Amino acid sequence: MPKVLVENSPVYYTQVGRGRLLLLVHGSGADHTLWGGQLQGLKGQFSVGALDLNGHGRSPLRPGDDLTSYVADVAGVLADLGDQTVLAGHSLGSAVALSVALEHPELIGGLILIGAGARLRVLPELLQAIADDFPAAVDSIVKLAFGAAAREPERRQARDQMLRNGQAALYRDFSACDRFDLVAQLEQIKAPTLVVCGREDRLTPIKYAEYLRDHLPDAQLHIIEKAGHMVMLEAAEPLNRLIASFAGERDAS
Repeated sequence: MPKVLVENSPVYYTQVGRGRLLLLVHGSGADHTLWGGQLQGLKGQFSVGALDLNGHGRSPLRPGDDLTSYVADVAGVLADLGDQTVLAGHSLGSAVALSVALEHPELIGGLILIGAGARLRVLPELLQAIADDFPAAVDSIVKLAFGAAAREPERRQARDQMLRNGQAALYRDFSACDRFDLVAQLEQIKAPTLVVCGREDRLTPIKYAEYLRDHLPDAQLHIIEKAGHMVMLEAAEPLNRLIASFAGERDAS
């Protein structure tokens, strides 16, 4: 995997395919392997990258404020890619993507926000559960994260990622979500934006996505039926079609 140095610490990412650049940012407790369906499904049309935020996957933990450090990770990879990139983020990753678009608009050729919100409050009880009984908390999160039609292999993949990346990463990520709030700054984000939400998303319900559509200057919303929060696992092909259409429009422009 290629890597970039951010504050003298390596941040690893994978890149496949050729063409218009896409970079995918995972959500809480995950890593780049969350995006396997997109890396394989889109590599024939685009140059698709996915990174491990610090403290996840192969990227070692870097001390400092969590969300700020994640924004630096993504900005570092974008600079390494060397061209305006369509940036996609899921859940926590969408918070990072929005923050990058606000702080580094010159790096962004478009935004894709999946399972997203302008703020991402977390129940105090859930944060406490992660601290007190990590495996049980992961099971609870997985139950909430998927729609009714999700298959067990998809649920297992999400569960295994959170367990593999560990308690500290998940607690850090959910804490970052809880503090995230760009409600007052959305109008400053000018990048063309695709907002995607699963019809059965219970963690970032449709009203969150509608708020983004209504308050970002240039946003469109698509709802994916029979999917919950983990759209990239539950509905990889419909999501890939939406990404390809949106990124293709950016390429044409």
